[in-house]
Amino acid sequence: MTQTLPAPARRPRVPRLTGPVRTTLRLHRVALWLWLATVLAACGLLLWLHGPGADAAVRQLARCAPSDCDYIGGPSFRYEQLLRSVGAFVYLTPYIAALFMGVVCVGRELERGTAQLAWVQSVSPARWLATTLAVPAAWFIAGTIPLVTLLHLVATSGPEPRIPWYDEYLFLGSGPLALTRVVLGLAAGALGGVLFRKALAGGVAGVAAFLVTGYLSARYRISLWPTVTEHGPVPPAAPAGAQVLRRDAVTAAGEHVTNDLACVDAGGAAQLRRCARGFQDFSVTYHPSSHYWPLQLTESAGILLLAAAATAAAFAILRHRTP
Repeated sequence: MTQTLPAPARRPRVPRLTGPVRTTLRLHRVALWLWLATVLAACGLLLWLHGPGADAAVRQLARCAPSDCDYIGGPSFRYEQLLRSVGAFVYLTPYIAALFMGVVCVGRELERGTAQLAWVQSVSPARWLATTLAVPAAWFIAGTIPLVTLLHLVATSGPEPRIPWYDEYLFLGSGPLALTRVVLGLAAGALGGVLFRKALAGGVAGVAAFLVTGYLSARYRISLWPTVTEHGPVPPAAPAGAQVLRRDAVTAAGEHVTNDLACVDAGGAAQLRRCARGFQDFSVTYHPSSHYWPLQLTESAGILLLAAAATAAAFAILRHRTP
């Protein structure tokens, strides 16, 4: 009587990336590893700032105020500069993404004919562009999320005096706006590459388009959410941490005088009353710190709309130029 041996258990098959996704990852693997290494270094620096760096700054500030001791070169100064450096890196990441997408991913492939070679095989132009956009977007966003999270944590829990929440680098690098700007940078780079079909021209066009968007955002950001205005017979003080936009004074004749320093630094109640004589009303207009999230989300929504429009334009131009 023969005994039937049980069949060996099959190992579960591990899914592997195939097709355009695998090709895109292999093609840009050096850029991927450089990005991961940079993100890990920046995250390590932020963790150090949240721990030993912040402790050293607190010890220095406990001994003396920055104006009373050697602030330049001290732990507090070093803490602030390193934090701003990471914020500047996150701030510049969308420009890097636009340049990378316009020069390397789209413009160079169209210029060399590599993309056309893929189209005559099994990959349609639309699928090629979708993969070329999606794969770098995945690794850029995956790396930006921990950077933004740690930067927001360090910026909101560091030693006093903290860098204000409306600082350009921190505002654009410590919230959802940082992610949407990366998406827009990638979309602008792809649009430039498809439009010019040249590596250099595509990258320059993508960065230029993003520069225009960044300029308009910085110029009109304070208008994206209603401001707060307070009036008083003497110059009212804005809350701590508020972004003061303007100070106004109204004379007895009804004339409006705009002066950021009007009667603010009068020095003492008696001098303040003498300075205020001849004016019948003062006002201060500002964004309180509670407006951080409304401003972030409102601008992020606008940036996403622009990214969607740029992506749709890139696909439309590619479809129009290919059979």
